[in-house]
Amino acid sequence: MDRYVYPGTSVLRNLRDIRDPELLSEFEAEATARRLRQLENKPPAGAFDSRHLQAIHRHIFQDVYDWAGEFRAVNISESGDLFAFSEHIVSNLDKRTGRDRRPPE
Repeated sequence: MDRYVYPGTSVLRNLRDIRDPELLSEFEAEATARRLRQLENKPPAGAFDSRHLQAIHRHIFQDVYDWAGEFRAVNISESGDLFAFSEHIVSNLDKRTGRDRRPPE
């Protein structure tokens, strides 16, 4: 069972307990637009590594999801395309951002 959605639906669990996907989409758009404007006015300092991106995600989605800024614990896909396996999120992010700290093989 996916802990991120309401049972029997594909609607993400959210702080307002909105279970209608269209209403949730509208609420998310409004809430995140406010937070994105804050970031435009005061861009976050940091290394843009996985931890920094996590903090940005937390800031943007904090009004919508209690798990904002956490790395997901389940595998997800969109239109049949699987995103990174949950256990590889940090290493994939670090590779893509050039922050991979592993020694070369």
